[in-house]
Amino acid sequence: MEIDLRFLIINSLTIVVLVSSLFLIASYVVIIFLILIIPLTMFVLYYYFSLPQYRRSVNQFKNITIAHRGGQPLMPSNENDFPENTMAAYRWASTTNGIDGIELDVWLSRDDIPMISHDGYLEHTFANCPQFISSLTCSELKQLKYLKKNKRDVYDHIGCETIPTLEEVIIFIQSTKLKLMIEIKEIHKKKEMAKIINDLFERYPFLYDRAYCAAFHPSNLYEIRRLNSSIATAFLFVSNITTYIIRNANKTPHPSSTFFIQNVILRWIIDSFFLFLSKPIGLRFLGANLICIERREISQNLLDTYNNAQIIVCAWCVNETEERRWLKTNGVTVITDTLFNIDEKS
Repeated sequence: MEIDLRFLIINSLTIVVLVSSLFLIASYVVIIFLILIIPLTMFVLYYYFSLPQYRRSVNQFKNITIAHRGGQPLMPSNENDFPENTMAAYRWASTTNGIDGIELDVWLSRDDIPMISHDGYLEHTFANCPQFISSLTCSELKQLKYLKKNKRDVYDHIGCETIPTLEEVIIFIQSTKLKLMIEIKEIHKKKEMAKIINDLFERYPFLYDRAYCAAFHPSNLYEIRRLNSSIATAFLFVSNITTYIIRNANKTPHPSSTFFIQNVILRWIIDSFFLFLSKPIGLRFLGANLICIERREISQNLLDTYNNAQIIVCAWCVNETEERRWLKTNGVTVITDTLFNIDEKS
């Protein structure tokens, strides 16, 4: 059979034109999808899952001084030596001039009681206790003795109570002037913690005007606001959150996996998402009216951005006098270990 060269050329060119047209159409569809559909989908999802804003005023939390973990005297002595995040620290804070509120850290015990401790892994806080809070019951935790700062001696004198529960602290501050910053660190039982927090606010209504909940993990805030839009919330932001997670995990028997540490793409995605949540648009998504930022991240431009969005800024942890004065002048709430009763005019 004789092959007609013109037949082959004509049909080949026709196929090329058709395929090229289809490829061009497919390219336009992909471009339209990328330009319109994906942003539109993200827009719809953002507003569908966004939480309602706090329904009360949060001005009572603006430009105040909060004692970090209950604070400590600038010049400690045997008479005022106490471990952080204890009732002894909170009693001291309630009688010290210049302290408007206290900050504390909350985890769930094995029997789902919210306990106060900065670290979830207790080896560096309590004597002979290389365990996690979540592995012990409230009763077992109450048996532990706090380590002193030298990590050898223990507090055993009268006045240094056992590890407090969140409800014990709430009952104590009810009769004081103190406001309360509840930093939620529970990462495994977020829904259970949110229900407990909601129940405490319902049983102690004064908390609505004198307390707010803060967390690094946005899910903690999201779960709380889903249950109760009258609870004020604050997003705790630190740049490069994945580095922060890895560093803290390495202090425990359960360090971060090699996959997570070396996966720069996954870490970049997580860091970028948390950076988005720290912006006013991200805070609106979470329903948060406050943001807590590490002091070194704060600039005048940043403060102007949040002020324009009516977001209250809290700075942690501020322990330099001049820095504290500049922040307070700009209406920032200061979280500090020791700088309380100082002369603002000097």
